[in-house]
Amino acid sequence: MQKLTRTAVTAAAGVAMALALTGAGVVVTVATAPAAAAAGTGAQGWELAGAFDTQQQCVAAGDAGVAAGTWTNYRCVLFEARWDLMIPA
Repeated sequence: MQKLTRTAVTAAAGVAMALALTGAGVVVTVATAPAAAAAGTGAQGWELAGAFDTQQQCVAAGDAGVAAGTWTNYRCVLFEARWDLMIPA
């Protein structure tokens, strides 16, 4: 039970850190492989716009697209050690 609690606390801390590192209006999604793969095909209303080595690169590209009016919102999804920039389909 102690290991389960420690794992849950560590996961919550990781999510909190990810949210703190992003902007206030940015949604960061950490998805499992099946969910990210489905999102990549547009099955959930999102399509892949790019893949980046770091979360900061993904957020910068997403912010640039919003500023340019290319899309209205985006998500950065961690998938197979890469950050995928997802935009509305």
